[in-house]
Amino acid sequence: MNWSTPNNPSPLQQFSDAADSDDLDLTQMALLIALSEYPNLDLQLEQQSLDSLASGASHRLDDEKEPLARANMLSEYLFDEVGFSANQEDYYDPRNSYLNEVLERRVGIPITLSLLYIEVGKRLEMDLEGVGMPGHFLVRVKSGQEDILVDPFHRGIIVSEQECAKRLQQIVGETVAWDKRYVAGVSDRELITRILRNLRAIYAAVNDHGRVSRVEEWINALQVPPTGVTSL
Repeated sequence: MNWSTPNNPSPLQQFSDAADSDDLDLTQMALLIALSEYPNLDLQLEQQSLDSLASGASHRLDDEKEPLARANMLSEYLFDEVGFSANQEDYYDPRNSYLNEVLERRVGIPITLSLLYIEVGKRLEMDLEGVGMPGHFLVRVKSGQEDILVDPFHRGIIVSEQECAKRLQQIVGETVAWDKRYVAGVSDRELITRILRNLRAIYAAVNDHGRVSRVEEWINALQVPPTGVTSL
């Protein structure tokens, strides 16, 4: 399908143009990816869904300034009150990697639930970044003291580095020497790239070569060097 006209660039062209910026808009980039699969998607309506979530959470957070308390309150709102949760039953369903589907179905995988947490939190002026632990994406809440690690896949619980090390060992199934770099922050560009790489792996596993080729075009548009790190 060719969406492109001189005055109406294709989703890929819009994505490529947005990728030229040093300051990516995570919501925009994630929704443009979704537009490649859902051509009738109303991007403005999806943006409004995130705005509405932030508005709902603000009633809990407005009078609280302490970062740990705000992180816990946001988690309670998103995962207990609104009902976002981990899709344990169908982890590799590609819909888990599209932000519009996460918003509609209220289920996702670590990286998209982290994206949701970050984008709602940023609207509440929280200082957040993605954390690219191999195999299990997290969120860092920056504070004036020790930073806080949040696990949106497990209902937004606070986790320590020691718990992250145990989780990594469970993922790989063997003893792994812990490295603090495993919980280093990642750029917005890296976060979006890892969503796309997840999709490529999911489609490759079911031999959907057309979608694999399409996703590779989007990865190339980001101009990020190859890496062996896996997300989800």
